[in-house]
Amino acid sequence: MELQAVAKAISITEGIDEWHGLMKVLLQHLSVLPIPAEIQSSLRTAEAYWSGDSTFNANDLERARSKTWEYLDSFAEGADLKTREGRTARALLCVTEPDGDIETRSMKADWFAAMIWNET
Repeated sequence: MELQAVAKAISITEGIDEWHGLMKVLLQHLSVLPIPAEIQSSLRTAEAYWSGDSTFNANDLERARSKTWEYLDSFAEGADLKTREGRTARALLCVTEPDGDIETRSMKADWFAAMIWNET
């Protein structure tokens, strides 16, 4: 089933907005992947934020995003896209934005799929 369709179903079932639903779907996929040690804390922050943990806020999500970008910056230009670790980090960036509109949802879902399933 397509990512956005699953996200919509989750949003209806849980009574949350579709952006939040998409983040939950993407996190489900990320949770079964090997995450580089350098950015595991970014994943934990995103998981906590999107699960509704009130001790995490949008600023924490932004710090997780920055940490993930720092990790990606350690690769030579464009080299991250050639490695599983780099593509996983780029997919992780998708869950570090606190909100998005319908167009952004579509772009995030497509980018995430391309990174995770190596469809570039």
